[in-house]
Parts: sequence; structure tokens; C-alpha cells
Amino acid sequence: MKIATWFLAAAATTFLGMPAWGAPTAVTTHGPANTSLAALISTNDLIAGQIGVELAGDMGWHPANPAAPNSLLPEGLPTFTDGVNNTGLYGLLNDLPAAGTPVKRVQYTLGGAKTINEIQILTGNNGKDGRVFSTTVISTSTNGGGSFSTLGYFQSDLSGTINTGQWGSTLVEITNGGGGPLASGVTNVIFDFYAVDNTQGELRDPFVGVNPFTGIDDGFNAPIASPLVWEIDVIGVPEPATGLLAATALIGLIAQRHRRRR
Repeated sequence: MKIATWFLAAAATTFLGMPAWGAPTAVTTHGPANTSLAALISTNDLIAGQIGVELAGDMGWHPANPAAPNSLLPEGLPTFTDGVNNTGLYGLLNDLPAAGTPVKRVQYTLGGAKTINEIQILTGNNGKDGRVFSTTVISTSTNGGGSFSTLGYFQSDLSGTINTGQWGSTLVEITNGGGGPLASGVTNVIFDFYAVDNTQGELRDPFVGVNPFTGIDDGFNAPIASPLVWEIDVIGVPEPATGLLAATALIGLIAQRHRRRR
């Protein structure tokens, strides 16, 4: 868990699913303001600046989002990967999906087989309500998008958690709980985002009855209000050259300190 004086960190939770590799584990961090977690997002991850492809079943954008119906406007798909902690109505997804149905489905191509160390999802709302939560199913492909397997189901908080003004942002960090890479040989990633809120600040899972990913019935009706997605990061393993430069710099620093002591 990450701990700092300016945010409240929730407990780490592992969600059930069918991971491609490793044991995906999600840690949720809440920030009191909409920009509290800005320093934690990446600006050079594997999909930085990429405009994803909306898939069949995508519901577009909330009518209040200036990106509706043009996903290419800055408030739309560019929001997800621009490396900026956006605010306002940026990334506001559509409402009123059918139970168990995602509101937005976006696919990214990684430009060859890549090793993923971590995936981050930043959501929030200036209004500090239930739209700061997130529920996401992530799927990966290792054959150029020919077929996908479910990496996992990631719900930022337990169903029934209520936000009534204490949080303005939420960061979900997904890593391999067993250590090592989260996934290897990945060529494509799909994010399925779901509604989260009943409009009263209470998080609910997107299913009526038993959630097929967790095997749990949270006892609530399905949510109708969706999050504002301000950033998605797919963080890869540092390139060997990067690691070599870091090692060289470290060796130089140690040598410099040794000379000073002499």
C-alpha cells in the first residue's frame, strides 16, 4: 500500500478472473481532491498518446461530455492516454447501461509483443460522488488481437462503499501479486468499463444477482451512473538500455562518494 499524508489508501484486494499470467492484484488509492493523485500517473507508458479503438457495444459518452458524439475530441478518447490528470467533464462515460453490460469498450495495440509490469486506472469527479469509483474488466491478446483472455475483474472498492464528498479521485494499480511481470507477450489490451453508482454515492457491482467474475451477489440493484476516466496507463518493463543507464549512473554515484571519502 502507498501511504502519504494527503490521501487515504484503501486495502489491497485480489479479484477473481482468468488472468493471462501471474496473479493480478489491485490496490486502490483515494485522493481528497480531483488532482491529488496526479503525480502517480505515467506519461511514457505503452499506450501513451494512443487513440484507442471503440469496440462493438460501446455506448459512447455521457451527453454532458463535450466529446459526445465525437470520441476524438480532447474530452473523449485522448483523455485516457494523455498523461494528464484531467478534471471537469473529461472522460465522462455514458449512463444507464443494461445490467452486466459495459458502457465503454476500448482496445489498444501495443506495437508488438510487450511485457506489462502494471496497469493503472485513474477516475474522479469534481463533485466528489460515486462517479470517482471504477469497475473494469481487462482482457489481453498475445496473437495480434486474434483472441483474448480475461486478465481480471477490478472493482476499485467493495460494493456498498459510499463517497459523500470525502474523495475526489481514485487510482487503481494492478500488478502481479506474486511478483514479476503482470503479463508477457501481450500485443493488444481491451478495457471494458462499467457503471458504478446508484446516483447516491454508493458503489455497486454491475450485475444483478451473482457476479460471474467474483461469484458473489452484492445484494444491490445494478448501478446506473458511470465514472469519469481520466487516465489509463499500461506500464511496461524498462528497456535494457534504460536499465543499463540507471546502473551506470548508480555506479558513478557510488564511485563519486568513495572518492569524496578518500
